[in-house]
Amino acid sequence: MTSKLIRPTRALTYSASASLACCYAAYRLHDRRDLSEKEAEDAHHSLAIFSPQKSTSASQNDETTPTQHHLSNLNQYGVSVVKETLTPAQVAKWYTTTNEAFENASNNIVWNSGRAHFSISKRTSLFSKMAKIGESSCSRNNNDQDGETASASSDRRLGYFWQRKQPADNTSTISQQTEVTSLQDIVKSYFKQHKIERYELTDVQFLNAYPESTNQIWHRDNTCCGLTAIVALKDVRSNGPTELLTGTHKQDFSLWEAFQNAVFEEDDAARFSLGQPLLGVIDAGDAILYDARIFHRGRGYRKSSESDLDRPVLVLRWDAANTPPPGAGLIKTTANTYTGCFLYAALSAIQKFNNKKEDAR
Repeated sequence: MTSKLIRPTRALTYSASASLACCYAAYRLHDRRDLSEKEAEDAHHSLAIFSPQKSTSASQNDETTPTQHHLSNLNQYGVSVVKETLTPAQVAKWYTTTNEAFENASNNIVWNSGRAHFSISKRTSLFSKMAKIGESSCSRNNNDQDGETASASSDRRLGYFWQRKQPADNTSTISQQTEVTSLQDIVKSYFKQHKIERYELTDVQFLNAYPESTNQIWHRDNTCCGLTAIVALKDVRSNGPTELLTGTHKQDFSLWEAFQNAVFEEDDAARFSLGQPLLGVIDAGDAILYDARIFHRGRGYRKSSESDLDRPVLVLRWDAANTPPPGAGLIKTTANTYTGCFLYAALSAIQKFNNKKEDAR
């Protein structure tokens, strides 16, 4: 009698083991794949949800400010996209600065998974300059002279007097041109919303991902409230974008709700709010801003073209003064790595289910 019971039990064990092995192999193949151009294009299209439009006179019926839109994104999804954080001139200037830093400071560079990390000391002038990124978008349009020549500055002053001579009906147009969301205002409002009075810039670095880099481990920047901004100096597509699991910053995050949402919801915004992998394929000068508690990683990539030699970004991280990063010990950090892998596998399967459901329509 006992032997008859053992045989089905062994068969079930072998079957379960084989199924797990197949699932793991499928996960690894999916995880290590190169991102296709279509995936990058679809992800870039999806980011429109996370990019509040500039406020204009045409949208007076909507009293929600761009900053409030960003805060809503951070609360709901754990991520938001701040467009035009840097001007083209500033992008070019910072790109040159990062190249010089990587070429001349090899001793200060830390390599991880094919990525070069250049941390900037708080005692340097470079740190002070980085701390001003996204400080004021309005002053950027009217007063900022970074990356511009003296003649361009003179032209801007002439433009100012020209604007003053325009009829009153152009006032709204001028205001519309200068009213741009400030990255620093979003950061300030985020901590105020969480009733955190004292916060600081805890990490500033240049980060460059090179061809043949591999996927980072899944991790959180902090277990407590905080923000990280990644500012692109080149268009980010399949060349190693940051990958995030939306909604995982919430304490009440539920895979079951994510699955139910995939079955019954038709709205992309609702799906992302309850959990879905998101690729940060942003344009040069844009910033992807995310909650420190969200699961994320940098994706690896292979060289896809002669011009696609690297992917430099600026990284800024803000944390509450009394909860410095990472907020977890070695055991919890390791556990987060495996938790992130499990969540990614589950949410990727749900995402594929969504895609097939849409293709069937």
